[in-house]
Amino acid sequence: FCKKEFRQAMSCLLNRERIISQTYRGLGEPKYSFFIEANKYYDENIILQYRYSHSHAQKLLESAGFSKREDGFLYDEKGRKVEFDLAFPSSVNEYSDIAQIVTDECKREGITINARPTDFQKLVEQLMSSYDWQSVFLAFGASLFPTQGSNVWVSDGNLHLWYPLQKKPATDWEARVDELYYKAKCIVSYEEAKPLWDEYQRIFLEQCPLIYLIRPRSFYAIQNRWDMSNFYFDNMSGAEQDYLYLKQIQ
Repeated sequence: FCKKEFRQAMSCLLNRERIISQTYRGLGEPKYSFFIEANKYYDENIILQYRYSHSHAQKLLESAGFSKREDGFLYDEKGRKVEFDLAFPSSVNEYSDIAQIVTDECKREGITINARPTDFQKLVEQLMSSYDWQSVFLAFGASLFPTQGSNVWVSDGNLHLWYPLQKKPATDWEARVDELYYKAKCIVSYEEAKPLWDEYQRIFLEQCPLIYLIRPRSFYAIQNRWDMSNFYFDNMSGAEQDYLYLKQIQ
């Protein structure tokens, strides 16, 4: 996972459409952008290039020194079979289904993934204390504003999963992310800040330290005995239903 090409190849092996169809019964959409649409720095032209394609994944793996042998398994340049654990919260049934789909797709390229359902509190301990994990599937939520998620995206963050609490950035691209973040967050002007946040997004979509999968859709059903005049849906905060009242009876 320290090789960018391997991370990019993993993104190419994530069959997001299959996950939406099999796990969410079609009620979802692939997530290819870094910011969500409600973020004012979202740009529809800044999108992930490493989408589902086994042929593209194969080229990326070969360029990084990986090769598939006659036994059907993928090996690195030192002759080690590619195999790793994928941890996910055991309390969410959908995650188990998704893990199986990911495992199945990667198996086609000779990659062995061991799906590990894990108690959520144990998973938090692994991520933030023991660091005893190899890959993980979690929902981190959406960043409505560019400065949200600083504990994940900035190199000294305690949830900077791939190398937390760095005293200084371990790679040039992480150093550039830090520079862009601390500079852009102090700029009030949208026009001046946008080029910085644009580059910030592009770096993560190119480096793939975390890889987005999908965004599920939700439906609300509310009985018509309620007065709906105070109900509305806002794409930043979701359904606002704190002030629903029963209709007055005439």
